[in-house]
Amino acid sequence: MSGPPRLPLPWHATPLARAWTCPPPARSPAAFHALLPDYSPTPLIDVPSLAAGLGVGRVLVKDESSRLGLPAFKALGASWAVHQLLATGAGDGPPGPHDLAGLRRLAAARPGLVLVTATDGNHGRAVARMARLTGAAARVFVPAFVTGHAAGAIAAEGAEVVTVPGSYDEAVAAAARWVPSRPGAVLVQDTAWPGYEQVPGWIVEGYSTLFAELDEQLTRAGAGPPALVVVPVGVGSLAQAAVAHYRGHGRGAGTALLAVEPDTAACTL
Repeated sequence: MSGPPRLPLPWHATPLARAWTCPPPARSPAAFHALLPDYSPTPLIDVPSLAAGLGVGRVLVKDESSRLGLPAFKALGASWAVHQLLATGAGDGPPGPHDLAGLRRLAAARPGLVLVTATDGNHGRAVARMARLTGAAARVFVPAFVTGHAAGAIAAEGAEVVTVPGSYDEAVAAAARWVPSRPGAVLVQDTAWPGYEQVPGWIVEGYSTLFAELDEQLTRAGAGPPALVVVPVGVGSLAQAAVAHYRGHGRGAGTALLAVEPDTAACTL
């Protein structure tokens, strides 16, 4: 017996959005990502059955289930933020991308370095992986609902996992409170608030590699610029990277952007 019909989910359209523009990312991390172990562009998969069902010409899916040896795109943002934290300190771009050996030297020159973040899974594991690769310590705060499997994957990277009895936002607050108490600790958080914007900005820059790959893959596939890009929101960094890519670079209004959320985790709302 089927249940009651589901009501249509809410959606919001902004007609003026196509005319809005923004500056492109200040730096391109693609050359740095190419220096990391396990780097290769993630596949772009043609799904003709979905295109037929939707009544459109073509649907392609960027498969981020394996990225830099981890099961999510988050490694792009976390790795670039750690690179920038180690290589700069004031927000100015380094003269060139550092490889892992260079990052290890920079990390070794910072006694007591601890990379700190809050997560509900993939971002924290990515930060922990970068800590392990660079020889730094990591401390990752997780909300109480995070599964033992996810917390175990973070711990397996060598990080100290701290469970916070509360929500994701409470875990973020706990991480931010802990950092000032530990000399050498730095916060690598993928959500921003007033006064904490530089590192989240670097994370957004890191995700630009995904869209640079996408451009090249679409060209090789003979597809041209996409008419519509559908992107999940979460805390907003990937969606911001999509907007910066398609509304920067003088691209104009050719590509529409659609932000989506699961109705069980509507972060935007």
